[in-house]
Amino acid sequence: MLQPIRLPVLAVVLSLVALSPAAAAQAPAKTAAKTPAQPLLDDSGPHFIVRRYPRDKNKAIAVVGGKTLTLGELVAHIDARHYPGFTRLLETQPTFQNMLQSDLIAPWVRQFADLEALRQHLGDEYVDPVLLEKAQSASLKQSFEAYLAKYIEMRRQQGRPEPSQKTVNGLLAKFQLERGIAAELQGMLDLLEPDDYSRKQLRDFFNANARFFGGQVTIQHILIQHRDGGTGILLNDEGRARANAQVAEVKARLRPDGSNFAELVRLYSADSRTRNDGGRLPGIHRFDDRLPAALCRAAWRLRDGEVSTDVVETQYGWHFIRRLEFTQQVFVLFTDDAIPSIRTVMRRAMQEKRLFEAREQANVQLLL
Repeated sequence: MLQPIRLPVLAVVLSLVALSPAAAAQAPAKTAAKTPAQPLLDDSGPHFIVRRYPRDKNKAIAVVGGKTLTLGELVAHIDARHYPGFTRLLETQPTFQNMLQSDLIAPWVRQFADLEALRQHLGDEYVDPVLLEKAQSASLKQSFEAYLAKYIEMRRQQGRPEPSQKTVNGLLAKFQLERGIAAELQGMLDLLEPDDYSRKQLRDFFNANARFFGGQVTIQHILIQHRDGGTGILLNDEGRARANAQVAEVKARLRPDGSNFAELVRLYSADSRTRNDGGRLPGIHRFDDRLPAALCRAAWRLRDGEVSTDVVETQYGWHFIRRLEFTQQVFVLFTDDAIPSIRTVMRRAMQEKRLFEAREQANVQLLL
């Protein structure tokens, strides 16, 4: 189990991640945590899949390389690794039961499946469990410190005192429950792809991917939701059938050159924030924290004017993508000053490559 981190409030390491300058308002909307105020007692109410514990503990939540993962396995993992007593609280506290119908459950399922996909991808490759635990604990510590730094800064701006150690401990417990699996996954990737590149490797990567540095692309997208817009949970059978029908209609009507893309955006896209602008998403960096990795990856793989041959799946739904243009905003040279940034981008690229290869090899299917 990842041990609680005792952080003196005044000695917190500030490790905030700088976001790209393009207007985040153009990105698909991300929602705050949405948990029903009352337990959902009637399955006929929600238009998405409802799972409860322990009633549905044997229900499948994902299939990874032929292995079926169940709700019970996910709950047991969170209980053992991130939040002791989680199983009991699910059975006795409606607030915790409601988490299975909130915007927490879909990311948990994705990250739990990704961990299994990486394990299968490794095969017989040995991973030292002590080093893995250390890397995962370091990932949790770093991500919590960044979160806590933002929280403290928000309090300062509001003229409020710094939080007490008791408050920090409470924030940490909540953070471990909500984001512990994400930190665990990142820790595994950090161990598998260490930051030990030689200068030659960095130069070769830079030369092969020079556009990553200072470049950005603009795309149009059509969002077809097969997941609930608030929670990210898969829609029920009726909702998914409707989404599949819309995907088929768009595929049938979309011209190869994308000349009617904006029209189809208006008719079909569920992204209300971009629908009136032809589904336009400008200023997408290669590793843009405002957008899902799958969307950035697909956008950068297309050529200007090219339309994706199939839908791209993210936590928002299915996307049709048309790349409009690439622009070089800043020109970067390979210098000693640039090496830290190049090192960061290379590591992120290699980790993303490893994760997407594992997903593809395991043919991951998410069922919640």
